[in-house]
Amino acid sequence: MEQVDWGRIPGPRWYLPGAAQAAMEALARSVSAQQAARALADLRYTVTNDHAGTLYPAAVPATSVFLKAIDERPGPPRQEALDTLLDWWGWFPEPGFEIYKDPLTGPVGLVEGIMNRVLDATDTLRRVADDPSGGGGHRPGAKMLLARLSEGWSEASG
Repeated sequence: MEQVDWGRIPGPRWYLPGAAQAAMEALARSVSAQQAARALADLRYTVTNDHAGTLYPAAVPATSVFLKAIDERPGPPRQEALDTLLDWWGWFPEPGFEIYKDPLTGPVGLVEGIMNRVLDATDTLRRVADDPSGGGGHRPGAKMLLARLSEGWSEASG
């Protein structure tokens, strides 16, 4: 996974890059599923204005963190990650912060950046959606995220 310098990512005055970094550190040192889920929730709230349904540029690299949790952390962390990405679908960029400057590929629209990362994780999402053991109860969320990806991004789906 890419190393993220949260402090180099612009955002509105209420975006707190230190809080994003703290959430990542908490996730890395989490020893229980509940701790990991809490760290993911903390990351979610640092890269969005959850009440307004807007995304900050830091939501693009955070998407990769959520996708990694879907891949590697069943139980509450996977559910938190799925719920976050499903909630975000159809949200819009915080006005004035519509672009994410990806250090590897250059500037990309926020929505496009999120969708590209989810698209890159299609195999992981299919694995969870098709898990014959029931996917730990996560099959419906993974199936819904794959369906949303196929439908595209619209504010009505959020």
